[in-house]
Amino acid sequence: MADEHQSFIDAVLDAAPEVEDALRALGEDIAPDLEIPVLWLGFVGRAVATCLPGMSADAAGAVFATVEHHLVHGSESMSTGVATGFLEAVAGAVSAGRLDPGLVAGVLGPESRAYVDAWDQFTLGRSSLGGS
Repeated sequence: MADEHQSFIDAVLDAAPEVEDALRALGEDIAPDLEIPVLWLGFVGRAVATCLPGMSADAAGAVFATVEHHLVHGSESMSTGVATGFLEAVAGAVSAGRLDPGLVAGVLGPESRAYVDAWDQFTLGRSSLGGS
């Protein structure tokens, strides 16, 4: 499990090194918290949401390709953490008006988009990303 979480953060930071500074600004370490991985992945999601407006399209695409990969191919623990930690943090930033929905909609993979839309339907009664 540790390797899976470490490979996730390594890929995110390789694509978007600024996420490390955003994590530290939140008072979080970049090292995976294996005691409460869902919470840690939520912090990573918040950090990415903070950085996303300034990321290049290539960096954002690479970050969210990593998210999609771990959501679809990760262990049950990793997949759950990516969904309920990372993606819900990003969705929360959108629904709170802190992040442009178009930025997120443009980079989500199909399974990530399906999860965010389902989460939005559950919490908001509609998609915060539009088009569904």
